[in-house]
Amino acid sequence: MTEQSIRTVLISTDRSFREVVREVFLSQEGWTAPALEIVVPFGAFGEDQIRGVRQARPDLIILDLSDDPDLGIRFAQFLCESTPGLRFLAVGPLLAPELLLNAMRAGVSDYLPKPVGADAFRSALERVRHLLGVGPGDKAKQPGHLYAFYSAKGGSGSTTVATNLAIVLHRATGKKTLLVDLDLELGEIALLLGVQPRFNFVDMVQNFHRMDADLLASYIERHQSGVHLLSAPYHPEKAEVVTGDQIRRILHFLRKHYDYVVVDTSKSFSPATLAAFEQAELAFLVTNVDLASLRNIQRGLPLLKRMMGRNEGHIRLVVNRYDGDNDISLNDVRRTLGLEVFWTLCNDYQGVSRSINTGTPIVLNGKSRYSQDLKGMGLAIAGIKADRWHKGRLSAIIRPVSRLWRRILRRPEEVTPL
Repeated sequence: MTEQSIRTVLISTDRSFREVVREVFLSQEGWTAPALEIVVPFGAFGEDQIRGVRQARPDLIILDLSDDPDLGIRFAQFLCESTPGLRFLAVGPLLAPELLLNAMRAGVSDYLPKPVGADAFRSALERVRHLLGVGPGDKAKQPGHLYAFYSAKGGSGSTTVATNLAIVLHRATGKKTLLVDLDLELGEIALLLGVQPRFNFVDMVQNFHRMDADLLASYIERHQSGVHLLSAPYHPEKAEVVTGDQIRRILHFLRKHYDYVVVDTSKSFSPATLAAFEQAELAFLVTNVDLASLRNIQRGLPLLKRMMGRNEGHIRLVVNRYDGDNDISLNDVRRTLGLEVFWTLCNDYQGVSRSINTGTPIVLNGKSRYSQDLKGMGLAIAGIKADRWHKGRLSAIIRPVSRLWRRILRRPEEVTPL
């Protein structure tokens, strides 16, 4: 995103209203002219207009319903269903209560009866800006990092790695971190964290047309480690209603609200998995050193590279359960896949199994060697040197002790009770 935080499209046949919009945008900090203006009536809409709106990729559509309120609302409903998260600011004649309710259901956040003055329009824009989570005059906040975790074979441990890495990232950086379970049929992150989510990803899809920062908070589970979770649904059949386009829009929205978004995908090339790879800054392929796992990664790697649209430097290979005396060496892995091994994680079957069965992520047990491997990997991803991590943890202990010593070393008459 650039300095303009909110991309807009204006649909109106009313020249005087379009002039009001331009006047307000020119005088309002952080707003520029709409990316697209459509000046034909709704009855004349065709593929060209719909294609233009989609190519503009707006966050907000300013919609003048004067021509045909009913047809305009149906058009908004069509766009809302195909582009979740899209907002509408509508103007037009006074509407009957039933029609106004239909407009709100179609994603209209605010409705202004015409004629609309500059002050009223400016106030409405500020209300919409708040709903979109953008402060007045904001230069666009850089979207958070999105990391996708994938394994080509069940049981490789990608869910365990993703879950624990999210905790490491949050604790190492102190930044807002969200875990997203995109294995929508059989996701298990809630089980690994020992939580029972009230809502899930599908619930968010179904309500995304009215989603803002406040509503997002109600769909998120907060774990004691400090990470947040957007869970997969408990019932697998719910996954059928989710499309790749919906997932793209939601992941884009989540990156605006979190510094790190860690996504665990399914083991298949489902629309959800491919959408996650399209949005990911880095993709982590988690594998064991067995022939079946490596063969599946080799088969799927060309598709994953194509979906990411970037070079293989954005794909990181993680070898899980590696103990150094496997039949297949790391050199064999490199030659087979044509990828360098980014990180290895030791084999700690008992420790990981215990953490899953108790719903306690293994990185919360600092004594485990597997935990240490995960912490090292998380620090490398965050760009933090290990010595800075240890100094930071040590200073948290030393600082209060130092304050205590300063009080003890004062002259007796200066000492105050502890």
